Amino acid sequence: MFSVILPVYNGARYVDDAISSVFGQSERDWELIVVNDGSTDNTDEVLKKYRGSIRVKYIKQENRGAAEAKGE
Repeated sequence: MFSVILPVYNGARYVDDAISSVFGQSERDWELIVVNDGSTDNTDEVLKKYRGSIRVKYIKQENRGAAEAKGE
């Protein structure tokens, strides 16, 4: 199993396509960790449909930058 970490900051218009791309991969043994890094757009609204998915974990935090969102 591997993890895909997707940091998002004000990327509501792109995040759905990015997540769909992960779901479209041929490898099936993965989890997706989406980190909302303090977005002020409607990113939360776009991500609502993925909440409760066993493959998608959602983390919301204050804006700390991409490195912090990826745990670096």
